Amino acid sequence: MFNKLKQSTHSVGENAFLPLFGDTQNINNSEYWLFSDLYNIFNGAYVGNHQSIYATVQENISFPEFKKLTNNKKTPQSEQISFAQFCDSHCIQITNNYAIKNPSGTIAKKNGPDAKLSRYACWKIISPWPATLFAQLYFLIPHASFTDLYTTAYKYSRIYQRNELARANKIVNGIANRNHADMRQFNNLLHRAFFYSSDINSIKENYDISGKIYDHMGARSLTYRKNAMYRAIKQLDENSKIKFARFTDILYAELVNARIRMIQQTGIAPEHDISRRPIAQIASEFKKLQQQFVKQYAFQTLR
Repeated sequence: MFNKLKQSTHSVGENAFLPLFGDTQNINNSEYWLFSDLYNIFNGAYVGNHQSIYATVQENISFPEFKKLTNNKKTPQSEQISFAQFCDSHCIQITNNYAIKNPSGTIAKKNGPDAKLSRYACWKIISPWPATLFAQLYFLIPHASFTDLYTTAYKYSRIYQRNELARANKIVNGIANRNHADMRQFNNLLHRAFFYSSDINSIKENYDISGKIYDHMGARSLTYRKNAMYRAIKQLDENSKIKFARFTDILYAELVNARIRMIQQTGIAPEHDISRRPIAQIASEFKKLQQQFVKQYAFQTLR
């Protein structure tokens, strides 16, 4: 993905004639990507289709967000620009020759609908999807190396994995509550299954952390634990006759197996995939990164 995004990068001024005396001040070097390239990299589930490119851009930018931008950034451009003009500056519709790649094969298009999309527009289109986090960071952090993006993606993926685990925990705790379980005992059982013999309090003391252990788990351990819980929930959904005691056994076994798989596949045990930095701090940092990006690129123009 990194190489494909890099190879498909264009500059507005890349084909401009250089001034005779070397004055490049007025050449627009804003970067853009073709929608057809994004479509082949991410597929239509994430970026929409060729028949509604402009509508997709408008929907993802959204008018309320545009109003917030223009109210917070008083510049000659923002005071006069309309929402349509703002979208036009980030999405230029064109016709183009390209090939659409899909599971059934490759379809060649001649003079098909396409568009030039700014860095800001590309980010906005894929930003709703946690699965595109690496690509989001590619647009958010220009000129970053693959290694830097990979490391940063792992750090910020904790936010999404924590949210997913919270949903699984809510479902499981709801089942336990309806069956009048001792919640403290129930959750301690689940912790022992995933962290083996390690006591949660001893893990916290070792890392000098407080609060919920979930908020300090790394992306790997969050993912393995989340997947284990959803597998147990699926078994219960598929067989309504399963009693709560049996469900607890299934959940325990899934968490034990998730621990084993994590160690086998990553070489790291869950109790060693702990961060001193809580999720809230990571989320705040990610939000600041996005705000800085918007401040720098929202009023860039491809025209």
